[in-house]
Amino acid sequence: MTQQDFTDYASDGDDMASADAEDGPPDSRFVPETCIGFDVTADFAHFRKVGNNSAKPSYRVPPRTTVAGLLAGIMGMPRDSYYDLFSPSSSAVAVVPKTLPHTYTMGITTVNTKADDAIQYLPHEKSYHHSAEMLTPESYVKYDRQRDTYEMLVDPVYRVYVALADEDVNDELRERLEDSRYHYSPALGLSECIADIRNVETHPVDPAATDAVDSATYDDSAVVPRPGVTVKRERAQLYVEATDGGRRTTAFGNITYATGDDRLPVDVSRAHSVGAHDVVFY
Repeated sequence: MTQQDFTDYASDGDDMASADAEDGPPDSRFVPETCIGFDVTADFAHFRKVGNNSAKPSYRVPPRTTVAGLLAGIMGMPRDSYYDLFSPSSSAVAVVPKTLPHTYTMGITTVNTKADDAIQYLPHEKSYHHSAEMLTPESYVKYDRQRDTYEMLVDPVYRVYVALADEDVNDELRERLEDSRYHYSPALGLSECIADIRNVETHPVDPAATDAVDSATYDDSAVVPRPGVTVKRERAQLYVEATDGGRRTTAFGNITYATGDDRLPVDVSRAHSVGAHDVVFY
């Protein structure tokens, strides 16, 4: 298992100090007329929480940045190239946890295979430019390894609703999902957690006259606490933007969801009806 995962794809290298200064969701959000809906599942998933190193706990619901990384990978977009496409004014995302997964903690030994760092694993006497010799698993043994504890989600199932303001890219995304034509194999968090995507459909988006939704929200400003309903929230990145040196977070929020059989109580003005669910878009 490598140390690279789809959470890294949109989180490593952030300017955290700048992010804190701009904490909070933006005011302008894109609300589409239609959206793409699909189910995504995997045997295991891991959405690494920010601010943890040796022990790696997982969010229960994929952060918005992870959903953006998943879809950008399906379309083959280069790293750090897609943040404007998934900005709050040009994209809408909602995730319904169809089942809240239980967790399993395991120790995993990793070898860093990131391209720039992998060079150090070449034997000193070999030239990176002239040697075509590939490192075998046995040859890794004498080089650095790292053992970490990962909290893994078991058998998660999510219904994802997404729309992009760029119609050409939105159409390409829909076609790729319908045809299972992926540039990079979809995965839930870690690249080893290969995902299965099914039931791709296009849905109209309508205002919903309801004060409770099936989806999580990515900021709890829409949530209206209600007696007897247990709500959990986990602080995560909401949006990122590209910089000269990589990327930085422009807004944090709380992934907020109801537990048990309850639906998440929200401000009715924020609820929309899509497919078989009521959701809040971010």
